[in-house]
Amino acid sequence: MTIALTAFLLIAAAAVTFFLARESARARTEAQQQFGASLARLVEPALGSPAERPGLDELDARLRAAAAAPEVTSIRLRDATGRPLYEHETPGESAGALARGLVGAGGGQFAASIERDGRVIGRLEIGFSSAHLNADLKDLVTAAALASAAAIASLLALVNLLLARAIAPLNTLTEWARGFAHRRWTLKIQPPDSGSREIRELHQALAEGATAMQHHIRSLEETRELLEHSESRLRKLVNGMREILFELDPDGHVSFVNPAWQALTGFAAEDTLGKPFRDFLIDEGAIQDIEPRALPRLHEKNREIALRTADGKRLWVSLQADAQLDAAGNFTGVIGTLGDITRSVELNRLLSRYQDELYQLSVTDPLTGLYNRHHFDAQLEVILADHLSKNRPVCLLLIDLDGFKFINDTYGHPLGDEVLRATAQLLRSQVRRNDYLARMAGDEFAMVLKNTDVESARRIALKVHTEITQLRIPLPVGHMQLQSSIGVAEAPAHGRNAQDLVTAADVALYHSKRQGRNRIQVLSPDLSRATMSIFSQGFQLRQALEQGHIHPAFQPIYDMDQGKPIAYEVLARLRQNGNVIPAKDFIELAEELGLTRDVDLHIIGEALTQAPADQALFLNVDLSSFSDRAFVKDLTALLKPACAAGRPITIEITERETIPFSDALREDLDDLRAFGCKLALDDFGSGYSTYNFLNQFRPDYLKIEGSFVRGMLHNESDRKIVTHIHELATSFGMQTIAESVENEATGKALQMIGIRNAQGHFYGVPKLNS
Repeated sequence: MTIALTAFLLIAAAAVTFFLARESARARTEAQQQFGASLARLVEPALGSPAERPGLDELDARLRAAAAAPEVTSIRLRDATGRPLYEHETPGESAGALARGLVGAGGGQFAASIERDGRVIGRLEIGFSSAHLNADLKDLVTAAALASAAAIASLLALVNLLLARAIAPLNTLTEWARGFAHRRWTLKIQPPDSGSREIRELHQALAEGATAMQHHIRSLEETRELLEHSESRLRKLVNGMREILFELDPDGHVSFVNPAWQALTGFAAEDTLGKPFRDFLIDEGAIQDIEPRALPRLHEKNREIALRTADGKRLWVSLQADAQLDAAGNFTGVIGTLGDITRSVELNRLLSRYQDELYQLSVTDPLTGLYNRHHFDAQLEVILADHLSKNRPVCLLLIDLDGFKFINDTYGHPLGDEVLRATAQLLRSQVRRNDYLARMAGDEFAMVLKNTDVESARRIALKVHTEITQLRIPLPVGHMQLQSSIGVAEAPAHGRNAQDLVTAADVALYHSKRQGRNRIQVLSPDLSRATMSIFSQGFQLRQALEQGHIHPAFQPIYDMDQGKPIAYEVLARLRQNGNVIPAKDFIELAEELGLTRDVDLHIIGEALTQAPADQALFLNVDLSSFSDRAFVKDLTALLKPACAAGRPITIEITERETIPFSDALREDLDDLRAFGCKLALDDFGSGYSTYNFLNQFRPDYLKIEGSFVRGMLHNESDRKIVTHIHELATSFGMQTIAESVENEATGKALQMIGIRNAQGHFYGVPKLNS
């Protein structure tokens, strides 16, 4: 307000000063023009005709008198022809800036033509000094300035006085505001002693506002402290996250990453910010989904993607990300997380590969690469169901290599394996594109001929048989020629399901071998009757097992020195129609039907139940049964608790065919020994027993083949063999058991050799417990 009043006074003073100066300049200019006009009238007579002119002296006197005036600086008088009649000039002060502004460029001059009767008779020019005008204007401006200064000073003094009186009540409010600015929230201010109602109301409003502001400020400070605490915790959580937390701008560029980014990818945060996120992706599908045009629709949950790391490796992460929108619905960017799942992905892929490999191992034969029996059984059912429903015949060829056991025994298992691989390769070359080929077991192969009748199957079998006959297996010296027996059966004529068809082909193969091997046999009505005969016996055997008609018989093993049994060998007996049938009469049938292991497990289980708990038992187990992991598991389940209970058990190994001493077999035997079982090798000296097998097997007991024991009293060679076996066993730290001791003389002869343990009818026949 003071400034406004001061400006107003200055403007008013300036306006008054300008008005006075202009009037003063105008008055002086008018006086100069009047002086010039008067002088022009005085000199006019002198410019007429000579008769009218006054004397020159008089004219000169008049002009000099005019030139003597203080303000006149020059006078010039000319006649009509321009001839100078009088000239006078003295120095004079020119007009100042203010004077020029007021009177113009022509100020301080008088010029006029002198006329008479309408014609110009001369010209008068007068110059005036501006000294007086300049002095007058200067005095006027000075006086105006002093007056303005005095007025402004008075005004300021008056305003200050008025303001001081007016704002005095506000000092308390100022003190409160200053204290409030310094955060002295509890400062108490007394209301001002003012007659102004407005001031009192203002103080009241400010006091209430201050109270409310104090409350809000405290709330804000508490909120700020909570926010700082929460921010600190959030920062620690974000920085401590194992997952990558990231934010993208609307263009898909990285605007934020937490420290986990550098820990997992190797890229520093400062090198990452501002770069397109898709530059760190590997898979084309993920790159397309992170394009800027796709980001507003982005919604990913547990998506598996791959990131490129600083060292060029692949980092598998689980992406969770969502597009972010503001209150107006505008897309503002993307926020998401990336969890490291590299180990999980690699493990899953490794597991998937292992599962594929395991599946291949479960359905294929590792030696030949053909499908195995398990896969064959399932696949044959599928093939039959598909073809028979469409009235299409299916034929099955079972192919068995003749004399394969001799090949293994003579040339060893490596060559036997080579024979199987070569045969499998040959069969692959013969099988048609849509047919099916598998290795059933050992040296037996199966070929399923789809949409093929029995006559076509016979021709195919003949071709396969011929190719096998022509196959040559290289030997160190010369080569080996193979022979095969093939059984052929047709569905639906010989069976509508897999089991019946395999049974029919198996019977045909069985008869092919019985008729001299190396031939093809198609199942005929006669063979069908033979099938019924064989499988009738098989049914009886299975039924006997299910109904408990196969029983353990116990034959004592004697210590001849002490004259008492040390253990009992457990033998299988079949009760049928009141007759007791020994194992030798049905064991071959059990082998043909694959029931040997079932019989062995049944007999062992019954023997452990029937025999007294402290009675030592010799339990017969076919060595080939150890190739069946299910059998080993069931055998372990039977023997482990019995051994743990303290029952003396010896596993008597029988060899119906030669078996390689594999690592798996060694582990199984070691497990049995660990339970507390001892091992015995049956019928040593005949069959397939070898010194190498004996050295690896290392049994606790060696049972001497009964034919040598029976003949030792009459045949010196048999006696020497028995002696040699005993000495061999003793050198290995084994005990010998002589089998088939029929009389006392044989027992004494055995004792003289040093054999202590014997078994045979002389010491006791196998007996059933009931």
